[in-house]
Amino acid sequence: MGSITKQEKVDRNGKKVVVYRAFVRRKVNGKSVGSSKVCKSRQEAKDWIAENENQDALKALSSGSGPLFSEVVETFVKAPPVRGTKYWHPSHLDFWNERFKGRKINSITRADINAGVGALQVRNVVRGSFDGKRTTDKVITPATVNRYLASLSSILNYALNLEIIDAHPIKGGKVKKLKESGGRRRILNADEEQRIYAAADQSRWPMMRLFLRMCLTTGARKSEVLKLKWESVHLDESIAVISKTKNDEARALPLVSDVKAALAAAQKIKPISSDYVFFDPKHPSKPMNIGESWKQVRIRAGLYQDREDPLDQVVLHSTRHTVATKLLKKGANIAQTANITGHKTLSMLKRYTHLAAQDAVDVAQKLLAEDDDKQSNTAA
Repeated sequence: MGSITKQEKVDRNGKKVVVYRAFVRRKVNGKSVGSSKVCKSRQEAKDWIAENENQDALKALSSGSGPLFSEVVETFVKAPPVRGTKYWHPSHLDFWNERFKGRKINSITRADINAGVGALQVRNVVRGSFDGKRTTDKVITPATVNRYLASLSSILNYALNLEIIDAHPIKGGKVKKLKESGGRRRILNADEEQRIYAAADQSRWPMMRLFLRMCLTTGARKSEVLKLKWESVHLDESIAVISKTKNDEARALPLVSDVKAALAAAQKIKPISSDYVFFDPKHPSKPMNIGESWKQVRIRAGLYQDREDPLDQVVLHSTRHTVATKLLKKGANIAQTANITGHKTLSMLKRYTHLAAQDAVDVAQKLLAEDDDKQSNTAA
């Protein structure tokens, strides 16, 4: 859209003259660009606007320069990771690719990214199931939104390193991370574990105890255990191999002696039509849907919605949280624990490991106070 403004100015001879400044402006990808010219008459200004509104030069100015965001993403996923570009997830890249479709990467602003954050905050959680993906009635958490931002930040770091962009629009407080909750805090104690095993023994599904035992000795995710196939179970090596985890990386689950023995027994009576270890008895070609069975186990164990705060209630993910915490309390370091549980980064693992106040007192008493006592006795 063009516009004309009338102006008065003084020429070289000191005489007042009237001129007309013609403007051509466009808004492209949230960015205002344009051009102008001083004309001697209004008609000349109109003619210039008509000519320049369709000029190729103005179109080039409007579109900016540099590669498309999608083109940078395409090379980013193939590039070897370096500091600042290691974290990303395919679903996050899909979201930002769709969000910035057709956009030059150097045209993306803080406002664009914050608008994306706003869209994520009202986005419903999509969960994968054995029958495909389904959209739930829950919105994604602030922690998940921050993971989307982390993936985008990795792409922008990559572009910054290659001097594709001059500035990182997320850094320097330009885009703020959302405040995250403390996450699920429930850790099963020894008594609660035994109550769960006892309740599992009463389940109509005969594999329930073995399923929970694997969860409580490997720290694996529910989907990782349920999707486990017999071809991935290596009893001679005491491991079960997960070819693709949530983090798109293969890892081995350790099989403790009683789990290994139970798997050996189950393998002898498995249906010919089933490849899954934890198959659905009614549909052996599919993994078991444990939702109702797991609910009944918690009810019998007195652990179903037993606390007011939902984040402090027992869910299946509590087994993963419990394994990580037990390993650390019993002497494993964070790297060893991550190797068992499959956490991708040590910082993510730290969110799952909280020592209770009494645990901290016991550790301090054992590792710090006893040394002080010995020194005191020596001095005496």
